[in-house]
Amino acid sequence: MRNQLFCMLSACLILLTGCRVEMATDLPQKPAAPSGVRIDLSGTVLLNGDELIVEGKSNLPEDSILFAGLKDYGDFESYARVINWQGEESEEYVTESTSVVDEKGNFQIKVDRVDPDSRYKLEVLFNPAIQKSKVQEIYGFWGEDIAPNIGYLDFEYNENTVSGMILVAPIVSITDPNGDGVIWNLTNIPNKSRAVK
Repeated sequence: MRNQLFCMLSACLILLTGCRVEMATDLPQKPAAPSGVRIDLSGTVLLNGDELIVEGKSNLPEDSILFAGLKDYGDFESYARVINWQGEESEEYVTESTSVVDEKGNFQIKVDRVDPDSRYKLEVLFNPAIQKSKVQEIYGFWGEDIAPNIGYLDFEYNENTVSGMILVAPIVSITDPNGDGVIWNLTNIPNKSRAVK
């Protein structure tokens, strides 16, 4: 009887060992936030005769410098190609300007519209290499402490690769639809900018 009991317990033990339940101890990991400091930029540009007025908001600290420049599309790029980001712009800026961010993160940059009859690409850049040292302490001299997000861009500056943020808008000819007295939104590549009023 003792042997029979031992055999039955052994059989039960073998069966129970094969039917064990495992508890999941590894939960799916939450995706890690991008390392670094996130920069948020938004804004608009008013096409006003021979002047462009860029206005925007950011989470940048006071006295951060923002750069705005125009790249020429040349005489042969059509209105449709320019507003749909299919045109090829020059590599060099035909005009440029800077401004500083105020204590609330707002900025305004006035840029000369060199030839109102031409079409341009407006680029608004946060370039960490041109910032004061107190701003560079936050984002790094070359932008190494900026968190990648929409608008994040690596570009060449003084033969070095710099990481920064960019907003763009097409600047159409003054004779094109929405070419004068109209506000266009600034956007992050690859979204399209359109006239907003």
